[in-house]
Amino acid sequence: MKSKILVDYQSYMCSVALLEDGVLREFYVEGQNMDRITGNIYKGKIVKVLPGLQSAFVDIGLKKNGFLAAEDMLEDRTALTRSGAVPTRLDVKEGDYVLVQAIKEATDTKGPRLSANLSIPGRYVVYMPTIDFVGVSNKITDESTRDKLFNILNKHRPDSHIGLIARTAAKDAKKSDIVEEIEYFANTYISLLDKFRSANGISQLSTDGNLVFRTVRDILNSTVDEIICSDTTVANRLNVYLRENLAQPVNVTLMEDVDVLKKFGVLSDVEKMLRHKVELKNGGSIVIDYTEALTVIDVNTAKFIGDTDHERTVYEINCEAAREIARQLRLRNIGGMIVIDFIDMQDPLHNEDVVNILTAETQKDRTRTRVLPMTELGLVQMTRKKTGSEIQSLLLTPCSHCRGTAHTQSPAFIARKIKAQLVDVFSDAFVTAAVVTVNPSVFESLAKGEWFKEFTVGKYAPKLVYLVSSPDVGHNSFKIGAQSSLILSLPDNAYLLT
Repeated sequence: MKSKILVDYQSYMCSVALLEDGVLREFYVEGQNMDRITGNIYKGKIVKVLPGLQSAFVDIGLKKNGFLAAEDMLEDRTALTRSGAVPTRLDVKEGDYVLVQAIKEATDTKGPRLSANLSIPGRYVVYMPTIDFVGVSNKITDESTRDKLFNILNKHRPDSHIGLIARTAAKDAKKSDIVEEIEYFANTYISLLDKFRSANGISQLSTDGNLVFRTVRDILNSTVDEIICSDTTVANRLNVYLRENLAQPVNVTLMEDVDVLKKFGVLSDVEKMLRHKVELKNGGSIVIDYTEALTVIDVNTAKFIGDTDHERTVYEINCEAAREIARQLRLRNIGGMIVIDFIDMQDPLHNEDVVNILTAETQKDRTRTRVLPMTELGLVQMTRKKTGSEIQSLLLTPCSHCRGTAHTQSPAFIARKIKAQLVDVFSDAFVTAAVVTVNPSVFESLAKGEWFKEFTVGKYAPKLVYLVSSPDVGHNSFKIGAQSSLILSLPDNAYLLT
């Protein structure tokens, strides 16, 4: 398998894409003015302790306070886990200063999630100065390689209480490179502690770097034979970074006058990736819905006909869907709890096959995932570790009309709300007319129908109702202006309902 990394650097946005055999597998984007904090380390101040939740709010100098839970204050996670003595008390008080790392971005409703267990990722190892654990990436499956790396880490960790994890790239690295990186991080941590002690109050002590170098560090592996970059300055900096960190640097190709995302089909793939519905090659489809608590994925037969064997047809759709779901989770960076509704199958072995395919495909993902067996209802529950923001939250903006529901209200319902407000307006005997301003698309529907017939006959007959079209009014909104004068002041496009 041959892979390429594309780096598209614009003045307003930076994107990094990973192509495996020409197929887009991972895509990351970051605005140049985006304040990403995951991975940053801070000297924070406890501003409020919540004893009932065994957690605290920590001021790290941002608009929203961070959230720190008791389980994220472990000093020796391995020993405590083995003994079953998981801490249930947060041993801090208001006014205390703590050394914390941001592990999850803030949302519209919540502040960033923080941890006192620092995790510093490098090219070959992850350095964890407060956790007693030595491990090797699950992506490295060769037992002899795992044993060799485990021995290197165990022998060269600076202290018996310091944790190290060998990353996937370590399998192709020289021992000296791994040891050198461990020593570098040991010195980095000492420097961090010095900064923490000398910092005058709340402050940021370190950052995880910008998108380009952070992502190249994480996704670069032995299958990558080329990095293609659209910016001269970034390409030069990448060359320096690769020379300093790799024994055999990967070739960096500069394509200044070419739209690299368009050339390799990434732009069209990303546009498809933002859609609610994903078409499968065999004619089936999957529909992805986001909620605050979880992501729900529904598998449909769509256009797939198959042969006369219904069970076989459904099985083939589910198998293809399992492969595409794993790809979409990775592409969209969907994290948290995920529930997949596969099409019902009668054969238990088919159910097992589909789950096995999903499990095998998610194992190609760098982000940790867990897939549970299929239930009797054809549902598969899985989790994927949240890392950064989901792509749809970065590239899509909320609809000003539907306000996040993905639907706009029907003309009948809008008319019903208008009528209710008109009754209140006309309860004032001095009001002679009402001017209702609506969105142009709503105006067409309301002007053609008999929505307001009761206001042209009976007790409201003397009252006048005018409709006005304005693009400044949202689809789900309207404005009503009451007039009491015999001489009305109306816009030129006012339409009298009769």
